[in-house]
Amino acid sequence: MITSHHEYTVESLCKGFEYSDKDGKGLFGLDGKLTIQPDYQRHFLYEKESLEQPVIASLLRGFPLGVLYFNQVADGTFEVLDGQQRITSIGRFLLDKFYVLDERGREQYFSSLP
Repeated sequence: MITSHHEYTVESLCKGFEYSDKDGKGLFGLDGKLTIQPDYQRHFLYEKESLEQPVIASLLRGFPLGVLYFNQVADGTFEVLDGQQRITSIGRFLLDKFYVLDERGREQYFSSLP
């Protein structure tokens, strides 16, 4: 059965976000209830392909993230089917792993945003 949930915010998705620099995996979100990179997902590629900044720039401009697809597993938690690159990008930005350029071309980390 397919169900639709619209109550997830960017804040709730990234609550409890964990990221491993060792293997480049965004591990968990939704306060531990979402496995962002289950074994069947590819490794995080947006960093190498310079696609993290456009994801964040889009969000900061108020553009929608696009549909994210999760699979609910037997224990009631979720796994990301589609959207892990976007979610991992957001979580990494929240952890100050990279910056975006503001309208004046200045580097802005999450912690430096007003």
